[in-house]
Amino acid sequence: MIMYIAAAFCGIAVLAIDQFTKYYVSSHFAIGETRKFLNGFIDLTYIHNEGAAWGMLSGKTYALLAITLAVMVMCVIIFIKYGKKSRLMLWALTLVLSGGIGNMIDRVFRGGSVVDFLHFEFFPSFPVFNIADCAIVSGAALLALYFIFDLVKEEKQKKAMEKINTVFGGEAPVRTDVFVAQAADITRSRAAGLIENGCVFINGKKAQKSSKVKNGDAVEIIKEDPAVYDITPEDIPLDIVYEDGDLLIVNKPKGMVVHPAAGNYSGTLVNALMFHCRGSLSGINGVMRPGIVHRIDKNTSGLLMVAKNDLAHIGLAEQIKEHSFTREYEAVVYGNLKDDCGTVNAPIGRHPVKRKQMAVVAGGRDAVTHYRVIKRLEGFTHAALKLETGRTHQIRVHMAYIGHPVAGDDVYGPKKVITELGGQCLHAKKIGFIHPRTGEYMEFDSPLPEYFTKFLKRFV
Repeated sequence: MIMYIAAAFCGIAVLAIDQFTKYYVSSHFAIGETRKFLNGFIDLTYIHNEGAAWGMLSGKTYALLAITLAVMVMCVIIFIKYGKKSRLMLWALTLVLSGGIGNMIDRVFRGGSVVDFLHFEFFPSFPVFNIADCAIVSGAALLALYFIFDLVKEEKQKKAMEKINTVFGGEAPVRTDVFVAQAADITRSRAAGLIENGCVFINGKKAQKSSKVKNGDAVEIIKEDPAVYDITPEDIPLDIVYEDGDLLIVNKPKGMVVHPAAGNYSGTLVNALMFHCRGSLSGINGVMRPGIVHRIDKNTSGLLMVAKNDLAHIGLAEQIKEHSFTREYEAVVYGNLKDDCGTVNAPIGRHPVKRKQMAVVAGGRDAVTHYRVIKRLEGFTHAALKLETGRTHQIRVHMAYIGHPVAGDDVYGPKKVITELGGQCLHAKKIGFIHPRTGEYMEFDSPLPEYFTKFLKRFV
């Protein structure tokens, strides 16, 4: 937020300086008059430029206004898409926008012409320009630098992807993660990560960790080198509920991805944590997920625990494994739950057909969700949910399984999605655990976010 305020003040300052200098020159110089400054290093020559640089499109006021407006709209679109991820991009767009506004003001209020006055003696062929032009050129140069750095980073990432093509010749089938670990000479956990990120293919189709490689199967492994993907610390605001030397509790907003993965290496919670913690995070989950003990989905909001060192990570992970870790959620689900409270005990695994989804399947991993009705609404139920296990998409899968999918869920809910929610109406409200160093039980609660309360108000 501070960075955005600083950028706004910078833009206003550039615009103010531009307008003041134009006013001063037009008030104290005659049109065409030249005065030398700094021993002739720079000239101030007052002219009215009815065109763009070098007089291009001279007299085409409406065309120039349309072009300027189009460039400004493009800058806004670029900012929405990329600006929040890079300070360089933020300052570049600020300069271009403030300069564009400065020249647009001239064209609107000076009959289509722009006041120019700056000219360097040693560049005789260079056109006369103004402060707004300086801002635009500087901003454009910064934008070019940003995209050059981005391309270099992308090439670096491509080079980090070593492709391994092999054919399995064993007699007995083996688990995919076991085969990948052996073929790529990596650990089982990293092999599982490659499979999960869609980097392993069997006979041209994406592999699953639980599937098996059979005799004659052609296997392609895209061996990413995570150490090459420098996770850039990003100054992204964090809602920190609690922090000490071992851990911190973060209230994650809806829409934020927890950690970088293929095709998504910036704007994540980990990028923000790397900036806030100055790299002081546990390394047990590897370089791509430093400090991450457990995860919540991108469009699920709420409390998330982060470990700053390996001691804290091991202690917290053990509590999750033993189911002594408190995780309570609130959700709005479709329909009227039959009982005021209940339990869904159904194993969860990969969907047999839709491989990017989870489902209740025979042979899946044990999964238990307890629910309690908070309030019955018209066509919906506001419910509290407590996890006994922590499977991928567990609440969303279990509630859909019993016929009450989470409102706004575009994966497990009905085809007609409640788009105003921007994803599932699900909030990780409470988290409780024993501090790994002090042995003290700690519990934290977070208020329901605005998207959630706004949806509830529909039923008042």
